[in-house]
Amino acid sequence: MVKKKFLIIGIILIVVIIALIAIIGLCLNKNITKKDDVIKLGYIGSITGPLSKYGSYEAVTLAVDNINKAGGINGKQIKLIAEDGKGDSKEAVNAVNKLITMDGVKVILGGHCAAESLAIAPIVEQNKVIMLASITTTPKLTPMGDYVFRTSPVSLIQSDIVADSLYNKLHKRKLAIVYEQTDYAMPIAEKLKANFTQYGGEVVLFEQYAPGVIDFRTLLAKVKDDNADALFLSAQSPASVLNFMKQVKELGLNIQLSGNDASVNQSTIDEIPNLYENYILAAPNFDLNNSKTSDFIKQYTAKYNTKDLPYGIWTAESYDAVYIIKKCVEEYGETPDQIKQCLYNIKDFQGTAGSISIDANGDGIRAYYPKIVKSGIVLDFP
Repeated sequence: MVKKKFLIIGIILIVVIIALIAIIGLCLNKNITKKDDVIKLGYIGSITGPLSKYGSYEAVTLAVDNINKAGGINGKQIKLIAEDGKGDSKEAVNAVNKLITMDGVKVILGGHCAAESLAIAPIVEQNKVIMLASITTTPKLTPMGDYVFRTSPVSLIQSDIVADSLYNKLHKRKLAIVYEQTDYAMPIAEKLKANFTQYGGEVVLFEQYAPGVIDFRTLLAKVKDDNADALFLSAQSPASVLNFMKQVKELGLNIQLSGNDASVNQSTIDEIPNLYENYILAAPNFDLNNSKTSDFIKQYTAKYNTKDLPYGIWTAESYDAVYIIKKCVEEYGETPDQIKQCLYNIKDFQGTAGSISIDANGDGIRAYYPKIVKSGIVLDFP
């Protein structure tokens, strides 16, 4: 009788153990399924600080929300893991190391300026993690690696267009160049100096200023003393540009103004339109009547309570980058090497920023055109 009792107890224990094992197995499978049901997407860009005015984080968040609401990618939801790069190389390095080692991210959107992108490129390359940068046009990024891509074109093309506009169309002969000391702004200024000189013009002033500077009166006094008949501003920070333009006005400096593509955008112009009248620049075309573009602008301005896109085409390309990754995962697969193969084959992707292609170096392809600001609107320069 006792043996029978122990036998029954033993059978019950075995059944309980088997049940526990089954339950644990189900929980483990459930957790695995949860992990497999999301696609992790890292983000490095300025969520706070001066460069947050680019609006890239907001654009990426909007794209992720829209994709997830529509069913995700191949039925999987995107899990956006965002880190604040603050437009700073050290912050960007900390962010990329965290995303790769702690979060296990295999695809990163960013950086969203030259300082961030140049800092993280060697790290993603070493770890074979995909990097798709936006709002990054520095030529220094081109040779950085096989896993390094961007939606933006190399910026130097604008220097020759502006030089041609100033020298051949507006007949300016003495040019002052002022540039922010960053990896984006400096190469544009250097190339413009070479281009304008080749045309036969004279660069009478070539001065830099440190990021964060807001008082340009001493620099502008030098421009006036050197009798320049045109002034080119190569800037990175939107805030610095507005201060610069205000001080040009305050000093009564009567001179042809021009600048790089980051120095002027519609939202900045809207703050004080008359400051930018007849301002010359070179920039890509941005068709606001395109249905994808207009729909995106409506969504963005409604969600974030803005009048315009903060940085026009550059904000839009940050949105498009998410959809490019979506296309790659759907058509090629989720691994970094599969996505890499897709990115090298991106041709004429039709997004909210217009047509985006990526060349054999991983650089975006987009044409630049001469522009002029008239009555608060950026128009084609005749």
